[in-house]
Amino acid sequence: MSEKSLIIGTQLQKARELLNLTLEDIAHELDISNEDISNWEKEKTKPNLNQLEKLANIYGREIDYFLSETPEPPKDIEFRGKPGKSLRDLSKETRIILAKFDELCRTIYEFEGLLAKKFETKLPTFEETESSKAAAQILRRKFNLVDKPIPKLREVLEAEGVRIFEIPIPNDEFSGFSYWHDKYGPCILLNGEESLGRRNFTLAHELAHLLFSHGSSVCYVPLKIHRGMGNIEYKANQFAVELLLPESMVIEDFERRQLSTMPTKQELGRISSKWGVSIQALGYRLENLALIEKGHTETLLEPEKPPAFRRRPAIPTWERRLGKHFVKTSIEVYRKNLITVGKLAHALQLPINKTIEEVKHRT
Repeated sequence: MSEKSLIIGTQLQKARELLNLTLEDIAHELDISNEDISNWEKEKTKPNLNQLEKLANIYGREIDYFLSETPEPPKDIEFRGKPGKSLRDLSKETRIILAKFDELCRTIYEFEGLLAKKFETKLPTFEETESSKAAAQILRRKFNLVDKPIPKLREVLEAEGVRIFEIPIPNDEFSGFSYWHDKYGPCILLNGEESLGRRNFTLAHELAHLLFSHGSSVCYVPLKIHRGMGNIEYKANQFAVELLLPESMVIEDFERRQLSTMPTKQELGRISSKWGVSIQALGYRLENLALIEKGHTETLLEPEKPPAFRRRPAIPTWERRLGKHFVKTSIEVYRKNLITVGKLAHALQLPINKTIEEVKHRT
């Protein structure tokens, strides 16, 4: 990189602050002084190419992030779900995931701009005084799903303008992350390692934070709802339950099946698949509705051995994590010669040869 290359100091600062890293943290990583980092951010001096590559790796960014002004990343992120914990309590590896998520949101925003597409958000918002149940009912009516399960909540929300991505979270440190960006719109990150039912519940939980304007938050969503989580988290979980497992419909479905008050795991599994939630979430809901014995769900949660053979998913994992809209838009931008195959491969997180195959396959 030449001396004339423009490295924007505020971009370096934004990248660092998103991950809640101090000047000292970065100085230690690069074996330089705090003053060196401060001077880079104030544009008094510039990092060399090797240092810039290390910064990109530490911050979970692309080098081009530091070369031009980008929309502001989320600020004042709260870590909810684990009382007494803050963002700095997350491992550095996990905090980098937040930056990678912001990069995905930035990428799709950029690609939509290249295609002159305006992706409008159609979600309603609610006052904090609105009950979780009332808000969930309003949303169900909006989706025209008043009396139906929502097993494909992600597809429904993406059609409403919500940007949703899945990334594996190391050591299950959190379940979801959400913020409403003034440029990107509503954005939700899900732990890609969780089961479909768990991801669906987390998605509904994070959606509540967006609809009730709870601000940027990283959440650990426990299986069981309890007041000790704090009012905001409790309300988000209540909303998720009411949206995914509405009382009257769940009771009707349960009674129609004529199940006992101590159903088997297989019986609950069939119902949970229909409603798009985990067996645990369904079990706790049925307990709260007095349809099954209190504590019965716990007896069904013994760890099981993983199956010796796993069927290949209908949608490749990489595509499921990025989402249909992201993949379709990225390939469209490439086909119109607005980006290189290298940039497309990077966006899809695939090797170049695999990327070329995917483009040909979708012709």
